[in-house]
Amino acid sequence: MLLDYYEHGKRYKKLLQLYVNPADKTSRNSILRNAYDETYRQALLLRNQEEQRLIRGEHDLPPVAVRDKRASFLEYYDRMAATRNANWRSVHNHLHAFTKGTLAFGDVTEEWVARFQDYLCARLQAVTVRVRMGVLTTCLSQAVREQLLPANPGQYVRKVRVKEKAPKYLTKEQIALLTANRTGLPDWFVDPFLFSCHTGLRLSDVESLTWGDIRATGQSNAGQGRLTIVKKQVKTQEEVTVPVSPHAAEILGRQRSHFQGKPKPAEVVFALKSRSQTKRYISKWRALTGLDFTYHSSRHTFGTGLQTAGVDINTTSKLMGHKSLGMTLKYAKVIDKTRSEAIDKMAAYWG
Repeated sequence: MLLDYYEHGKRYKKLLQLYVNPADKTSRNSILRNAYDETYRQALLLRNQEEQRLIRGEHDLPPVAVRDKRASFLEYYDRMAATRNANWRSVHNHLHAFTKGTLAFGDVTEEWVARFQDYLCARLQAVTVRVRMGVLTTCLSQAVREQLLPANPGQYVRKVRVKEKAPKYLTKEQIALLTANRTGLPDWFVDPFLFSCHTGLRLSDVESLTWGDIRATGQSNAGQGRLTIVKKQVKTQEEVTVPVSPHAAEILGRQRSHFQGKPKPAEVVFALKSRSQTKRYISKWRALTGLDFTYHSSRHTFGTGLQTAGVDINTTSKLMGHKSLGMTLKYAKVIDKTRSEAIDKMAAYWG
């Protein structure tokens, strides 16, 4: 490995005396993988040190002051989190619980970041840990830019490996089974779940959906007025636009009938109760039908349904409110697998 950089208009190449085999990064041999990760970590550390030397040399910046090292990192993080999304608030809660409310900049080291990641791993799923650690690393990078930290210790900590899992979704037949077996389940719970199956909205977005988020936008293919949901997602703070299907419109009609006159734009569409009650009714519904699903399966049902219907991946991604196509491809993979299994069954049938 070598560093390739410019200083005072001249190009320099500095050998690091570090050597890796690119194939080791994805090797099945854990020893080779660990060796690659450690070598790469050392290279990043050297690069960061060189960048800091160049930056401080160019701008004549002093070393990070002792007073900055003693300043509260938690207060700094909380100021950033105040204007960010729910992921940042979640990390706030974990940080305060892990540190018992006290953490100085000088204590934010590579070892501390690794211990915090272990703390999260003991409480959260791997994919969630990756998201939460990404938030922390973003905050640390900003602190480096503001000269509050000499380097970002988060970039040297080995990331949690996430095993890709197929999304758990419901088929058209299973939705019909759920609808036919809802004894003892209240409308305030059933309608939002089915609405999510037809719109892809997360539970947090259904909870906060207002009548002002639902707009009249022309006509549908049936020649009737088309309703469209235009909403800022709670999780990502990104706006998503979803035309309302006939099934979803029927559910909205039932909700509208609960109001005397026209509901106000700021009024919520669904009168959902607590999350604990929602989970309890999900468990009861599972027992009634024998199906294995969660509330979030409704969102997966929408995404998988779009792919099954032949909707292109770009449109599916936009309707789901995804930031990248990579997040949407898991639904396409499910359909590819289903199609392959169908052909295998046909082959077995013909002998």
